[in-house]
Amino acid sequence: MAHRPLNCTHCNQPCTVFVTLVAGGKADTYGLCPTCPQLPLLVPETTLPSISMGLKLSVPTPASRGRCPSCGFRWEDFERTQRIGCPTCYETHQAHLNPTLTRIQPGVQHIGRRPQPTLEEKKAQLEQFKSQLKSAVKSEDFEGAADLRDQIARLESEFSALKS
Repeated sequence: MAHRPLNCTHCNQPCTVFVTLVAGGKADTYGLCPTCPQLPLLVPETTLPSISMGLKLSVPTPASRGRCPSCGFRWEDFERTQRIGCPTCYETHQAHLNPTLTRIQPGVQHIGRRPQPTLEEKKAQLEQFKSQLKSAVKSEDFEGAADLRDQIARLESEFSALKS
C-alpha cells in the first residue's frame, strides 16, 4: 500500500482527501486539501470525473462531533474529562452520550439518592394535599380524593414517627 502524505501535494495544507492512482503495477498516493482538489496539476494526463463535470470536491464533517451552541463543549472534551458541559450539551451530543451512559450505568434515567425534603417542605406538602383533598371532594373526584387521603395519611404517620 502506498504511503499517505500528511500535507497537500499542491499547497502543503493538511490533507483531507487522498487519491491513489494505480498504473503499470505502481501505486502513487496524492494528498489534497479541501480548498484545492487539483489532481490534473499533479498528474496532467489524469482527470477525475468530478473535475471534468465541474463539481467541487468537499469533505463533510460530522455534525455530531461539533461544538455545543451554548458553551462550545466538544464530544472530545467529554472523552477527555468524563464530564459534560451544560444542559444543552445533552441535546447536542445525544447521539454519542446515550450509548456511553447506558454502558456506564443501567439506563439513561437517574437512579439513586436524591436530596430528602426538609420538615418545612413536608409540612407545606401536607397542607397542599389537604387543600387539594377538599377541592377533589367538592368536585366529586372520589378516586383522586382517595389518593390524596392516602398521601396525607403517609405524611402524618411520618410526622408522628418523628415526634416519638
